[in-house]
Amino acid sequence: MSHAYRWLLSLCAVALVAGTVRATDAAERVLHRANTDDPTTIDPHRVAYPGETTIMSDLFVGLTALDAAAKPAPGLAESWTVSPDARRWIFKLRPNIKWSDGAPITAAEIVWSLRRALDPATAFPLAGRLFAIKNARAVATGKLSPTELGVSRSDARTVIIELEHPTPYLAEILATFGVPVPKARIERFGADWIKPGNFANSGPFTLDRWSPNSSMRLQKNLNFFDAAHVNLDAVVHYPVSQPTTALRRFAAGEFDLMLAVPPDQLDWVRRNVPQALRASPAMGVEVVAFNTRSGPTNDRRVRRALSMALDREALARSILGDARLAAWNFVSPVTSNYGRGALPDFHDWPLAQRRTEARRLLEEAGFGPSKPLAIRLSFPANDFNKRIAVVVDAMWRQVGVRARLDSKEQRSLTASVVSGEFDSVRQLWLAGYSDPLAFLERFDGAAAGTTVNPSGYHNPRYDALLREADGAVDPAERMALLRSAEAIVVADQPAIPIYFFVSRRLVSPQLTGWTDNPRGIHLSRYLSVPAR
Repeated sequence: MSHAYRWLLSLCAVALVAGTVRATDAAERVLHRANTDDPTTIDPHRVAYPGETTIMSDLFVGLTALDAAAKPAPGLAESWTVSPDARRWIFKLRPNIKWSDGAPITAAEIVWSLRRALDPATAFPLAGRLFAIKNARAVATGKLSPTELGVSRSDARTVIIELEHPTPYLAEILATFGVPVPKARIERFGADWIKPGNFANSGPFTLDRWSPNSSMRLQKNLNFFDAAHVNLDAVVHYPVSQPTTALRRFAAGEFDLMLAVPPDQLDWVRRNVPQALRASPAMGVEVVAFNTRSGPTNDRRVRRALSMALDREALARSILGDARLAAWNFVSPVTSNYGRGALPDFHDWPLAQRRTEARRLLEEAGFGPSKPLAIRLSFPANDFNKRIAVVVDAMWRQVGVRARLDSKEQRSLTASVVSGEFDSVRQLWLAGYSDPLAFLERFDGAAAGTTVNPSGYHNPRYDALLREADGAVDPAERMALLRSAEAIVVADQPAIPIYFFVSRRLVSPQLTGWTDNPRGIHLSRYLSVPAR
């Protein structure tokens, strides 16, 4: 039986056994997406997790937006200009833009919204993404009033943003992290503004119904400025945490799009739904981040030893099926205009030499056969992540280290990391914008102890290079400074880069409008499925 024929049978089966899913969506073009997080909020200034930002991209649009290839494009602003020193951006709003309730979106409201995002009272977990705006860091830390933020308006359709330094990636940042919110509704309803009946938004879809831990259904926003080109009537997001469950539901036709396929499930995918697999290099790196604030991993020698002990090529081969994905540095090779990243001094040593040096460093740090190093290795709870943790533990055992595997639900794990209650944690770092700083900001001392800099790493030389790069107008000079900064962290190893991320999605043959891109962002507004 051909794969295509089996696929057709599965779709027919869905019509019989999953009729309850489709019945409410009869004669509508409804996209069913799996693997986004179950959101704790739909306030875009309070979200913290990647899956939440995926939902935000359906609900909200900023001054800028992302196109189908995840490149910056006009959003609420139809155009913008940048001053010669690259520190002043002027945005011209589209005429007659509206919230989903029909109320006008004004320049004053956008200025108010950016101030709200940086206001410490809002406690936006991702506020650091906006720190390029003048006075943003001081506002976020309570040193200045939000009214001192470098945003203003010159008339009802013009927003001006002043920057601390040239920020070539600002358009990408504003598209995701600087979106406006409806001032009138927030002032009227307070925290309850996100509840049904109180909610209003600016994006291509708006809230229809939300069943926590089950699904969130969004319907087309007819007041969206580009509604005529949105080819869906609705989108349903499903927070499915177990990959095997999501795969079965995709194969049964319940999902049109699955955002993450674990490598250990690829054989199953190739046997069952091979035509649905879409794989491409992505802007991400898998790491083991260390607690540099306390505990044994506060010692640089220990971190370097643990890094040297890993056989990255074997790990990438066994986990991903491709040793070429092994990572020795942090900046993804598909990042724009960067080229090859900095490498640690031991990257070309034979494994046996690395492990000999690792044992020596551990002994120098006070650990050895009579006093073996024992550390926690934390990771998000699922079978695939546990498999990686077991492999890492086995490699560390080769140099006398014992890892206690610590599996946690994502929110609990994030809380432990921010509070410093961990030794090492496996994380996937996805770039929030296509620039090396999206990876290197992970070690910025100004963000130590936050979700941006989970290791708590602080190195004055490193921070100075980042600040110097911030001030560079010449792109080549800026990239050279960032590469010098990366050389410091690959030597200090506040985190171990393990392998570069490959985006693996399952896309139904019925879905159209799909565009592969390194950001791995696929906005619902550009996709379509047949009415059913």
